[in-house]
Amino acid sequence: MTTWSHLLLLLLALALWWRGSTDRDEVFGLFVRFLAVVVVLVLLIAGRPLLLELALLGLALWLPSALHCEARERR
Repeated sequence: MTTWSHLLLLLLALALWWRGSTDRDEVFGLFVRFLAVVVVLVLLIAGRPLLLELALLGLALWLPSALHCEARERR
């Protein structure tokens, strides 16, 4: 996906979330907010932005290894 499509989907998700928050009908508002979450999930999963991948890689490298945890328990 291009940068413009990422921005468009983010704006769509924000607009849907705002619309769901201001709606008087609770059921319809919840449904619209659910659609906003689905749009963000599509953006994160299908869009595959590089920043998200780098953040998850950093998190995976920051987590302690199993050997480190086992050595810690033996002490």
